[in-house]
Amino acid sequence: MCGIVGERLVKDTFRTSLLISKAGGAVSPTDIALDQLERVDVSGIVRFLGKADLLGDEAKKAAESLGQLRNQYAHARGKDPHADAVSAIANLHTLVEDTVSVFKDFQITDGGFARKSS
Repeated sequence: MCGIVGERLVKDTFRTSLLISKAGGAVSPTDIALDQLERVDVSGIVRFLGKADLLGDEAKKAAESLGQLRNQYAHARGKDPHADAVSAIANLHTLVEDTVSVFKDFQITDGGFARKSS
């Protein structure tokens, strides 16, 4: 399940950051066009987001690890379900922190939230 949620986060990050240059301006693709992403291998999207600086190094590694674990268990090749589940949860947490967490641009400073410096 962590792998499936991780894939959704990666694809949604890609969907929300994608613009098409068309007729001298930038437009968002239609929902019908974006739905075609559901057929694209997520590992390529992870690499693209990493190279485009839309996914940090830690989140990229976490997404790749989640994908590997997901594939192992989808094909009944997993060897250590307990350790792999703990790893999957940690990787998903890292991916959430870099994509959809409302706290990703903040840090705790002096007991309160402060925006991270760029």
